[in-house]
Amino acid sequence: MRVLHLASSFPRHEGDPVGTFLLDLAAAQADAGLEVHVLAPHDLGVARHAVMRGVDVHRFRYAPQRFERLAYRGGILAGARTPAGAPLVPPFLAAFVLAARRCARLVRPDVVHAHWWLPGGLAGAPITGPRFVITLHGTDVALLRNRALRALARRVTAPAVAVAAVSQPLADEAAAALGREVVVARMPVDVGDVPPRPRPPHPPLRLLTVGRHVREKGIDVVLDAVAGLGGVELDVVGDGPELAAHQTRAIGAAAVIRFHPPMPKAALLDLIDRAHAVVVPSRREGLGLVALEAMARARPVIATRVGGLTEVVVDGVDGLLVPPDDPAALATAIRRLPLPAPAGAALAAHRPAAVVAAHLFLYGAPA
Repeated sequence: MRVLHLASSFPRHEGDPVGTFLLDLAAAQADAGLEVHVLAPHDLGVARHAVMRGVDVHRFRYAPQRFERLAYRGGILAGARTPAGAPLVPPFLAAFVLAARRCARLVRPDVVHAHWWLPGGLAGAPITGPRFVITLHGTDVALLRNRALRALARRVTAPAVAVAAVSQPLADEAAAALGREVVVARMPVDVGDVPPRPRPPHPPLRLLTVGRHVREKGIDVVLDAVAGLGGVELDVVGDGPELAAHQTRAIGAAAVIRFHPPMPKAALLDLIDRAHAVVVPSRREGLGLVALEAMARARPVIATRVGGLTEVVVDGVDGLLVPPDDPAALATAIRRLPLPAPAGAALAAHRPAAVVAAHLFLYGAPA
């Protein structure tokens, strides 16, 4: 079977932390014997074609190289809201649609699998012939709360033989908005074969938070939660428009707070191993892959009771769930550390082999 993935975010090189979950999915499919191609935006200094972990990656141009600044900097939607990014949206969408058609003629896929209904679904909808599948990842589901965008999404998803979401709560929300069935197609969690290291001694208690510095990720909430907690060290990994404000917010905290830029997965897993727990303070979360990666490394998770996190983290078994936007509740949960290792029952459905099998069913492959 030949599959063409349409993605607006995909690693630009080995070790690039952008869109790694899509590379993990495509590589798992390639390992299972599928012929896998990916079409993604070009970026300055990136090859137009490359092979990554057995996956053929094609890049489309949408502007002169020095102006290709819309993708890979926090997501297309975030980039579209910036003064520099907004004028690039029309040429980006037009280029994506044309490149998807050209790539489909070249590759002749059995399945066109678009990620995010906007822009991936929009680019793939005009392609006729292959089986058309769309996966929703979270930010695109939030767009469905807008009436005009909801109407557009219904037209974009109409040709799809299957629309999926990465968690059941996300699928339920999308189904209600789109007026059609939305199934669950989870993303793989691959943390390698090296067993997790023993937890470090304490005190201090070491915490890790990973996410973009944007409001929905709740980085400000965890900073407020640890502001009065001595004997705590917090590592925060990520970039984004609110980074400077968060660094200022951390000044004077009783906890030791360190900020890190996005890092390759190997380095991130090493940081997870050095922590006693991973904190996911999101105000909105479609899935919560970092929570799953933490559990795969035998680290408990303190997370908010929102979206896909409620499906991933079993309260009192894998860690603790707290209300969103509540620094006091989060601080109370942190004071309960250290916690036992998580059971991690949700990991079974996210194993690469299980994810590939689920996607083959979605693609209509014979049993």
